[in-house]
Amino acid sequence: MSSKLKWLALPFAVAVLGAAAAPWTLSGDALRRELAEQVMHTTGLRASAEGKATFAVLPRPRIKLENVIISDENGALVINSDVLKGNLRILPLLAGRMELASVQLISPDIAYDHHDAPISRQGAIARASDALPATPEAAGADEARLGTISIVDGAARVKMRGATDSLVIDNINLSLDWPRLSAPASINGSVSWQGETAEIAAWLSKPAAVLRGDVSSATLKIESPSLQASANGSVAASPRMQFEGRVNAASHSMRALLASFGMRTPLPGPLTNVSLSGDARASLRSLALSGLRMSIDGNAFEGALSVQATNYRPRISGTLASDLLVLAPMMTDLPSLNGSEGQWSRDPLSLASLDFADIDIRFSSTRMRIGRAIFDDAGCSLQLSNGHLDITIGQARAYGGQIKGRLSLTPGERGINLLATGVFSKVDAGAVMKEALRSIRLTGETSGQITLEGSGGSVADIVQSLDGSAQLSFRNGDILGLDLEQALRRLEKRPLSIITEVRSGRTGFDSVSVSAQLNDGIVAVQEATVSGLGVQLAVTGTASLIERTLHLRAMARQSGPTAASRENGPQLMLDIKGPWDDPSLVFDRESLIRRSEAAAPLMRALSKIPPVSATTPPAP
Repeated sequence: MSSKLKWLALPFAVAVLGAAAAPWTLSGDALRRELAEQVMHTTGLRASAEGKATFAVLPRPRIKLENVIISDENGALVINSDVLKGNLRILPLLAGRMELASVQLISPDIAYDHHDAPISRQGAIARASDALPATPEAAGADEARLGTISIVDGAARVKMRGATDSLVIDNINLSLDWPRLSAPASINGSVSWQGETAEIAAWLSKPAAVLRGDVSSATLKIESPSLQASANGSVAASPRMQFEGRVNAASHSMRALLASFGMRTPLPGPLTNVSLSGDARASLRSLALSGLRMSIDGNAFEGALSVQATNYRPRISGTLASDLLVLAPMMTDLPSLNGSEGQWSRDPLSLASLDFADIDIRFSSTRMRIGRAIFDDAGCSLQLSNGHLDITIGQARAYGGQIKGRLSLTPGERGINLLATGVFSKVDAGAVMKEALRSIRLTGETSGQITLEGSGGSVADIVQSLDGSAQLSFRNGDILGLDLEQALRRLEKRPLSIITEVRSGRTGFDSVSVSAQLNDGIVAVQEATVSGLGVQLAVTGTASLIERTLHLRAMARQSGPTAASRENGPQLMLDIKGPWDDPSLVFDRESLIRRSEAAAPLMRALSKIPPVSATTPPAP
């Protein structure tokens, strides 16, 4: 067609369109009626326009309606839009029908409240969903035309069943492109959530198949400052709506992200630099991740996780493995053991915040670091149920030996009930003391078991209530800073010198055996013996966990070649008193003076002088 003919045909086409559009141009009620009929036919929703209605032909046929309300008959979904703009398809218009090709909602306010009344099922979408697959009814329903729906500067309040608060989404600028039911559907645009803008892109290859319970390929991508996530897989609606495929997600602050959804995050640690990827199977109430690779607070894990929504609290379970697990970031938010004055903390303790989920996670780590302590080949578990926390180290190699332990915390009438047990064998005592006390006072290979039980509303209360027992043994080591063997050898000749000389050197031993009972924060040493060549030592007394002090008495005996004590050999008594991190050695000075060759005669002479009576006058 020549250019001249095109210009001649244009007025004719405009005239034809004008004639076809005349009924709606002259009648706002006709526009409102046609809009209501098409919205009902396509979506099953009711539509009404209470404001001005206009129709225009150029540059293309379009309508504009003000104060539009779209809702379902159950009231679950209500959309109030200041303005609705719609572009019309030309051929249906020439046939005398108004058919929307695209709709734009300007500043709509969207309210969705699921409660007990879901959105009513009517219209072309519902008919396609109800049609049996591979039937003429399904083929006919799939040919229904839809179009493009755009939301400009909208806002939404969404409240799901069982939720107490609504989710508020602002600055919604989204476009749904779904030409017909049999065609792919896509969503693109952005929304604001808690003051943060997120770009969203989603695609579904066979939406009509999903409506009938079949499977369709699907993708999703979310980009925001706090979350980057993508999913690529398939969606199915039967037996329930679920997704299966590959997911990737990353967040610089998981704590802030969860807080934006109104979720409590009592888990310890900053929860920063979180990333995960894996194969997912997700439904509306569950998520299972396999082949998982996850990084959190600098720790990398592999394994599987699952999250199940229940009527009470989420249930989280999984198995994770790590080459190196550093627990320091996870311990930053834990309550302090010490108060401002260096004593046990009296700050209130509570497990109420742990009632946010039920957790059962098993960890295995080639190397695990807690502070300066390093554990190899560690197998651990963390269980949380109804606010009851149970942490178990099933096995671990540390300080040259094997360690097992369990810590159980349960809410109780007095605050927190604590139960702790530990079993260890062939552990390097010197290495443990260096890590725990920054100094080595005892070396050797140690084995034993410890049980503790207590309750209270603060660390100080729990320590004061502690009951339990301990059985320890040491082999082939030294007591550093105490030379009892030399002190016993010099006891007969230079007894007074040992007060200073005994505080240097070391006391070697073949074996040490300790048995102690703990009651109300006081450790009673029932039996403590040290046996070695040259010396035997027996210790009795108490240690106060409350005041962190020692009150011990030790008797040292000289031993012979077989490590047995000599019956008539020298003996030395001393007390160990004071703070447990810096105790004092107190000797029986009077007995040492009596043993001294120089001091003993003076002591004997003083003992023979008769006492002077205060009432007897002196001799003239």
